[in-house]
Amino acid sequence: MTRQIAVAVLSAVVLIAAGILCGCRKDGITKSEKGYPMPAKSIEQVLKENTDAWMAIDGVEGTAIGLYKGKPCMKIFASVKAQELRGKIPSVVEGYPVIIEQTGVFRALDEQ
Repeated sequence: MTRQIAVAVLSAVVLIAAGILCGCRKDGITKSEKGYPMPAKSIEQVLKENTDAWMAIDGVEGTAIGLYKGKPCMKIFASVKAQELRGKIPSVVEGYPVIIEQTGVFRALDEQ
């Protein structure tokens, strides 16, 4: 009888410990619960919606989708320094980072 009680108590302790360990997170809440929602639109949609406005800014030569720290980002190719465009182009749009890269002026190649 004592052995059965010990097994029952041990089983209860193991179940409680497993429940505590499985339910624990480092900070207790996820980023989306902190106000960092997952983007509602695809990066392609967000880029398409913003490209015309960005292309109208002097010094912007083109836009594209790229990677920043291993994650998708929108790239702005510019013929001017990034600092000159930072006040006109936000660093994040709808959850996606916007990276300004100075590339120089884009020109069509001469036909040969």
